[in-house]
Amino acid sequence: MAMERETLESVAVRVLEWHKLIEVVASSARSGMGAERCRALRGDATLESARQKLDETTEMVNLRAGTDPFPALSFPDLREPLMRAVKGAPMESHELRDCSVVLGQAEEVRRHLNRHRHDAPALHITAQPLIGIVEFRRLKEALDAAIEPDGSMKDSATPELRRLTHHAHDLKQTMRHRLEQILQSRRYAEVLQESYFAQREGRYVVPVKAEMQGRIPGIVHDVSASGATVFLEPRELVELNNAIKVAELEVEREVRRILRELTDLVAGQADALLTALDGLAELDCIAAKAELSARIKGNPVALNDRGRIMLKQARHPLLVLTKERVVPNDIFFDETVRVLVISGPNTGGKTVTLKILGLFALMVRAGLHLPCEPESEMAVFSAVYADIGDAQDLARDLSSFSAHIVHMIDLLRDAEAARQLDDAAERPTTALALLDEPVTSTDPAEGAALAEALLARLAQLRMKVVATTHYTALKVLAQTTPGFANASVEFDVHTLSPTYRLFMGTPGGSSAIEIAGRLGMEESILEDAQRRLHTDDRALDHLLNDLHQKQRRLAEEGDRLALARAEAERSAREAQELLTRLQGAEREERKGIKRKLTDEFLRARAEVQATIDSLKQERTLLKAKDAKQRLVELETQARAELSPPVERKPVEALVVGDLVEISGLGMVGTLLEVPQGKKRVRVKVGEGEILATVAGLVGIAGSSPTLPDKPSSAKPVASHRSILRPGELDTESLTDVRGKTAEEALDLLVAALDRATLAGMPSLRIIHGHGTGRLKGALREYLKDSPYVAAFRAGERAEGGDGITIVDLR
Repeated sequence: MAMERETLESVAVRVLEWHKLIEVVASSARSGMGAERCRALRGDATLESARQKLDETTEMVNLRAGTDPFPALSFPDLREPLMRAVKGAPMESHELRDCSVVLGQAEEVRRHLNRHRHDAPALHITAQPLIGIVEFRRLKEALDAAIEPDGSMKDSATPELRRLTHHAHDLKQTMRHRLEQILQSRRYAEVLQESYFAQREGRYVVPVKAEMQGRIPGIVHDVSASGATVFLEPRELVELNNAIKVAELEVEREVRRILRELTDLVAGQADALLTALDGLAELDCIAAKAELSARIKGNPVALNDRGRIMLKQARHPLLVLTKERVVPNDIFFDETVRVLVISGPNTGGKTVTLKILGLFALMVRAGLHLPCEPESEMAVFSAVYADIGDAQDLARDLSSFSAHIVHMIDLLRDAEAARQLDDAAERPTTALALLDEPVTSTDPAEGAALAEALLARLAQLRMKVVATTHYTALKVLAQTTPGFANASVEFDVHTLSPTYRLFMGTPGGSSAIEIAGRLGMEESILEDAQRRLHTDDRALDHLLNDLHQKQRRLAEEGDRLALARAEAERSAREAQELLTRLQGAEREERKGIKRKLTDEFLRARAEVQATIDSLKQERTLLKAKDAKQRLVELETQARAELSPPVERKPVEALVVGDLVEISGLGMVGTLLEVPQGKKRVRVKVGEGEILATVAGLVGIAGSSPTLPDKPSSAKPVASHRSILRPGELDTESLTDVRGKTAEEALDLLVAALDRATLAGMPSLRIIHGHGTGRLKGALREYLKDSPYVAAFRAGERAEGGDGITIVDLR
């Protein structure tokens, strides 16, 4: 039974072209081991494992798109050299260099994932065996100290190797000097074929003319292809050549000793290195999955184990990779639907829909993103079966019909066994079966009946089945049976081309006669075929065609509505952005006007104050008071223009808790007592109270009476804002500018000076705090030049110290 399950699933993998998709993933891997891991992708059939793998891919996509991208994993496959090392065979220097490369990559990945443990928890768990390995620093340092990046042995690997290398180098330098003397000597001038030296069998030789070799005593090591030149080691160089050979053997022996020593170090860490290789290969495979997600514009989707499939704008991944435009489709059928029957004309896209579902089922098990919208949901199936295409088996002498039936028998037997196992474990059966035209190539009536029975049985076995068909009986079954549903693909008979659009909930007609007519079939044959159709079949075909026309119009209308809605939302966003910009511009303009008017008021008040001072001396204050009154009226008019209109409430209608404005002071507070029959009333302003004249009160309409908070009994200096007790308004006023910017504080100070001067107050208190001193300095610098200020000073200890400035007004 295990072999049959494997065989059935292997058939599904083949017909769904899973290998093509996996080869695309493998091509994105940076290492041979990573590509090997990609080609072996199948995925587990559990929901937890699928979610884990999908989270890994999603986190890798995010890391690759971030400012600190995941490192590229290009590393060599060391499994075979490590196995040899464990068995005692020495490693070559380039293999030891590869060990250093792997150790460096493992350390780089460890540091990267430790930095992103909160951004990529699933990857951190997956790479835990790699992260948990003790640092390879000592081993890597030993390898790097002995091996060059190009894989050769460093002369400085050990002091002995350095000495031996230098000794051999010195001997070779001596040899070259001797050879240059020989080449330049008169003795050799006639016998040398050419003026150069060479090496043969590791010994230095000179090219001598063959006919003159007897004139120079020595050893012949080689002869040229023409025989005209012999390569002769002169006798006078034999001992020096011997010395060089011995020196080279000593160097080689020392190199072998070093390689043996380093191999022993590597063999001691072989298990850890193999673990590191495995972890790097897995991460390289996950990075390749992330690359595929970018290429197919994939997204992570919600997963379930209940058979619920809700795919929005799904596209076949292989078509996305090879075509510029792929028609997306919505495929919705939840866990209540066990069998989905897809009908419609040939070449309409029914088989493509089957393959989309099959590939998506395999992709989520392997942790691959799906080419659909992120709001989609896909079921995780314990097994995927597919009977698609021609199943003819010539080796077993089976026709297409017989081969399909054999597959169905195997599928039923496998499904029965799976259901028994799932019943024993008290879990739902979650296998997916994809059937392309089940029970065809036989008598249509018998084929339809057998197909009905087959689908009914598979539904009883709790399998999720998607089948394509031309059988009317199956369409009726899907429309009338609980747990069954219809779907259809669209074919444009005018252009004789499929639209590849899928319509859920309605069956489709074959349109065979109409398509034949479009292709040029004789009209008489078409009419004869129409007459031979049963009346019910003709009526059903017309009904289905009419239904499809209406559904297409609805779909087109839905597309237009979606476009209109998107356009409306875009227009609304643009309008909101424009409104925001206009409001910002208006605020800036109002601030500019306010600053300009404030400057004008300051100049005007300075002139008025100068006039007052002059008139005081002449004792004609009436004109001064008139001037000041005109200034107050001007200010009131300007503030009204700058402020939005506020509906006023008559004083006689005011009650306790109403909001009131104290004219002349620009303050707004809460009324604490009924003004009827009184000249002065208490008004709560901020956290303090003032005594205001009833004639100077202006009620603000729309304010609901609220019970006033109990006035604080804290001392003025200790509280956040001092409380002005009745009677204090005539002697001084308080302004708190703590926490404001210098510009905001100056605006508040100018307004306070205006109010205090207009109210005839002798002094003003400004709370600015200590802080850095910049705010205090800016305020006091302004007070030096103010025409309203007679003098100012820092507060005394009891008044609040240097955190308060006391201003005496003119």
